[in-house]
Parts: sequence; structure tokens; C-alpha cells
Amino acid sequence: MEKSRLIEELKQADLFSRLESNELDDLVAIARSRRLDSGDILFSAGDRAKGFYVLLEGKIKLYKISPDGKEYILRMVGGGQTFAEAAAFSGLAYPVFAESMGQCRLVYFDAGEFRDLIEKSPQLALNMIATMALLLQSLNQKIEDLSLREVGARLCRHLLARARRQQAEVKDGTTFQLETTKSALAASLGTISETLSRTFKKLQQRGIVKVDGSAVTLLDCGQLEEIADGDIKL
Repeated sequence: MEKSRLIEELKQADLFSRLESNELDDLVAIARSRRLDSGDILFSAGDRAKGFYVLLEGKIKLYKISPDGKEYILRMVGGGQTFAEAAAFSGLAYPVFAESMGQCRLVYFDAGEFRDLIEKSPQLALNMIATMALLLQSLNQKIEDLSLREVGARLCRHLLARARRQQAEVKDGTTFQLETTKSALAASLGTISETLSRTFKKLQQRGIVKVDGSAVTLLDCGQLEEIADGDIKL
């Protein structure tokens, strides 16, 4: 991969934003490129965590498997996002499985080599703290949703969040694409495919959304917000 292209791609990640040119040069010097095909397991829960990753293209699902074999998706990683930092710098094991959801292109950083860069770059250290804080906030929100909100509210919150990531302004008539299969979405919302399908059906019957394959159109953002906030039940 061309050095200039890799630098531009890494600059899109929050962890590497605001770095100086010499710092980016040092970063690229220790970056190791990897490619994955759909269904490849990057690492398994229990594997020793020696480093972390930046996903440049594609999607990676991070998930755990319950004793009864049920898969629960903790996070869907998209292009430009980093993952496995906490495990890598704890010196322990990866707590989850990481599996590609299609062809992926990513970069691996050895934790020891990256730690040497942090010692030389205050900005990189600050970015690392900010990235970890955002991840913790996201996980806390997920725990709150699973603990306090019904499936309908969780789904509505997800649809609104997904729409806001793709559209500058979310309003009635906004259309966007689901980022995963419905089975993967169900797992990430802490439910099963059948329950998710019934919830989508209720939303369509009430004229709140329209679903056509992976395309979702928001028909009534007001009601969607009320369900997401728990003000009304689906």
C-alpha cells in the first residue's frame, strides 16, 4: 500500500487525527496491512491480545457467545474506526470474537511498538484517552438500553442513530440503508430475528417506517422519537 494513501486513510480515524506529519510517518512505519474475506475470524475470545486494529474498509463484528451458543454482538466496527485497544494495552486476552462481515482491509499495530510512539507524542496520548472515553460512553449506553428499554425502543433508537450517521438532516421521508443483516442487527439489539421482524412489522403497520430489503424510510419521525424515548410503547 502506498505510504501517502495509508497516511490519508489513517488520518480519518479519531485516534490519529491532529497528528503532525512526522508523527504520521512514525505511525505508518509500524503499521501492518491485512485483508480479510467474509466470515474470517480475526481473533477469538481468549486469544492473547498483542495489538489492536484500524479498519480501513468493510465491517467487523465484535461478539460474545453465551454458554447456550447464542451470539450477542457488542459492536459493529466500520471504516475508519479502531478496535481492541483496551485489550491490547491491558496485556490480557481479547474478551470477544472479531469476524469480518465481508471483504475487509485493515491495519494492525503491535501494542509495544505503539506504546513507544505514545511516549513521544502527547497528542497521540490525548487522542487515545478521548477514543477510550467515547468507547466507554457507547458501551454504557448499550448497557442502559438493554437494561431499561424494550426491543421496540432499542430498534427505534438504532434507526434514528443510523439515519443521523448517513443524513445531515433527519426528517419524514429520510431513507437509509441498514448496515448489517437483520439477524446481525437482532443480535446487536439483544434479541432474536423473529422478535425483530415482528417489531419492524408493527412499525410498518402503524405507518412509522417503510422497509424494503435493507432500505428503511422514516415516515413519522415524531412517533419514532417518542417510542425511542419510552414515552409511548410500540
